[in-house]
Amino acid sequence: MKVLVVEDNLNLARSISSFLEESGFQVDACSDGESAEHLLQASNFDLVLLDLGLPKVDGIHLLRRLRSRQDHTPVLIISARDDLDQRVHGLEVGADDYLCKPFSLVEVAARAKALVRRARQAGNESLKCGALELRPDSHELLVNGEPVILHRREREVLEYLMINQGRLVSKEQIIDRLSSLDDPITHSAVETYVSRLRKKLGTHAALKTVRGLGYLLDG
Repeated sequence: MKVLVVEDNLNLARSISSFLEESGFQVDACSDGESAEHLLQASNFDLVLLDLGLPKVDGIHLLRRLRSRQDHTPVLIISARDDLDQRVHGLEVGADDYLCKPFSLVEVAARAKALVRRARQAGNESLKCGALELRPDSHELLVNGEPVILHRREREVLEYLMINQGRLVSKEQIIDRLSSLDDPITHSAVETYVSRLRKKLGTHAALKTVRGLGYLLDG
């Protein structure tokens, strides 16, 4: 689960990022709306934690721009603006949840997981490709109904390939999906994860390497 924390209080941003990483998230963080917009256009995230009082571009304008381009990434607003009108406005503009400061980091993580889970379930209860079935929030892959345990990174690579099954996916696309600022992924790492997946899938799915271009998964 990849999350972008947009918060201009650096100490708070570090605290949130650290706690979310301990809770199983990959975290990128930035301190202004302009940087956030660049990151959101350049990378895919499962969730955005968004402060409203940001320099350069404020949170409401950033949220409007996100929704105007039909980007449905879940957004959890974290803000000191606790008036009812402010909360309602944030939700009407397109936020999925609103949490007022001060808050518990435990609650932030719980709400973050709930939003990601809801978004995945809304899109598809499970991903299927031929004999493969990958269930949300599980490290378990079912192959012809039999469980196969995957390493976290293996699961993330396979999930992305299954979402794009039948389409060519480049290494750069996989790296963009999996990498965070503090946990980058290399080309050789992608090759390793794909090699491991190919062994675990066996003949139950065709995971092809298209030399110089990327990978193609077919059932």
